[in-house]
Amino acid sequence: MKTSKFLTQTLLLASLTAFGTAQATILGFSSCTGANSCEVTTTPPNPITQNPNDGILLAWDEVQNYTLTEKLYVDRVFDNTASFVGSDVRGLYLKAGTIVASHYFQWDPGNNSSFTVNATVQTDSDVFAFITSDQNLFDSDAALGLPGLDYADFVLRGLEAGDTTSFNGSSVDLSWYAFNPGDWTRMITAFSPAGVVPTPEPGILLLLSSGLLMLGLKRRKQV
Repeated sequence: MKTSKFLTQTLLLASLTAFGTAQATILGFSSCTGANSCEVTTTPPNPITQNPNDGILLAWDEVQNYTLTEKLYVDRVFDNTASFVGSDVRGLYLKAGTIVASHYFQWDPGNNSSFTVNATVQTDSDVFAFITSDQNLFDSDAALGLPGLDYADFVLRGLEAGDTTSFNGSSVDLSWYAFNPGDWTRMITAFSPAGVVPTPEPGILLLLSSGLLMLGLKRRKQV
């Protein structure tokens, strides 16, 4: 019984080592002013509420390395002449076939913070675009939103015209003013290296297969 328990624990550890989990593709914030803090989380609020009133600029990763199957309408792009950027009567979009990673931001002043937050966000790949309007946010929730997260789809959800997003390759300088409700926006980046689950090493695969074989033999003997 002890041997079986030890072997099971070893297999569990090996499987975690082999397959791991994807790391955050938002690397962090710098030069954060006006907010009580600027944070990256793996446990976003669920459901999202209109008025958290916490004075925190909060960010989290959503769907990573998704190949667009149709136009993704966005509101701001790093370069409207890029080959994968188009426009029509509805506005700017990223073309079908583009691989993107998605990230979400929440900013709601409160708890003695300023109404304006200024920060630089660092990512592990180039920033392509921001989705800042209510309709485009609604339309992109299903494909790019974090599975199981209730985005609430309330109005006045996006950024205002005066809120700035200055593109600098894999970083963006933000300056956002909010009152009631706060600001929410979706950032679209290029393919994220950190958004890929690692491939198991051959030695780990051998350990897993050997362990499973031993478990099978042990169960046969006990029958």
